[in-house]
Amino acid sequence: MPSSPTRSLSPDPSSVPLPRPLTVLVDDVRGFRDDRPALVARSSQEALTLLQGLRGNRIDDLWLDHDLVGDDTVRPVVDWMVRGAGAGSPVDVARIHVHSANVKGGLQMGLDLSEAGYSVTRSYAIAMWIRAC
Repeated sequence: MPSSPTRSLSPDPSSVPLPRPLTVLVDDVRGFRDDRPALVARSSQEALTLLQGLRGNRIDDLWLDHDLVGDDTVRPVVDWMVRGAGAGSPVDVARIHVHSANVKGGLQMGLDLSEAGYSVTRSYAIAMWIRAC
């Protein structure tokens, strides 16, 4: 585990103490400039594994980037969250922050998540990020 408060995905999220507030970042290259404690997933599959492992825990802030490594996007995560909400089992998240530079992709995922009942905001705060990878 790195000395920074930002933690990379653990194979079993229940095996580590969770930071409070609980922040999850799904982004292939960015990290928080202020080193806020966060669990980080760098691909859609890592994000799905992390979020499924966090079931039963309240996520205070979920940060989503649209375009991930290569052809990967956050779309599988959004689709999974929307399906769960439609089935009456939404992810327990207070706020979703869309911070993608992909305007079309970011807008669509924000609309889909909002329509599913999630609280979504669009973040344009470029100065809050560092390149972590």
